[in-house]
Amino acid sequence: MAQLGAQNLSVGTFHQHLLKRKQRKATRRRIMIAGLTLTSMVDMFSLLVIFLLQTFSTSPELVMTTKGVTLPVAVTARELEDSPVLAISSDEIYLDQKLVGKTQALLLDPTPLMNRLEQLREMWQRAHPQQKFSGVISLQADRNLPSTMVSQFMGMLPTQTYSTVQLAVISRGGS
Repeated sequence: MAQLGAQNLSVGTFHQHLLKRKQRKATRRRIMIAGLTLTSMVDMFSLLVIFLLQTFSTSPELVMTTKGVTLPVAVTARELEDSPVLAISSDEIYLDQKLVGKTQALLLDPTPLMNRLEQLREMWQRAHPQQKFSGVISLQADRNLPSTMVSQFMGMLPTQTYSTVQLAVISRGGS
């Protein structure tokens, strides 16, 4: 008679002990297999979330406004084309959410803005070598800025082949 743990085992009970142990291992194995199917479902949901985030982040109707820029209200509006965004506030100018410089300083010397616009155009052309550059840019101008200041910046854009300017507005829908 052998002793296992605190139990005394005979040959028949030892055989039963081994069978029970084998059954417990088989039960544990089945539980692990069920866990694997859950993992693939979590992976699928993760991919779905990533897809939805990318879809909404590239959607043109979700244009983010820059800090310090309050867009003007318009009765009629149409969807903006995907393009670089030039944001002009009373203090600073941003190109694609990156600070270019102070507004008054760029009016006196627009070289930093022109260099950034040129870099954007060259990057686009490298990424799309078989396509012609469309020259579209979106302009977010604070509604309290003088129109002469906005027109000065709009006049600078064609020098870097940005010939189509889309003005970003808040649509209030008209009759």
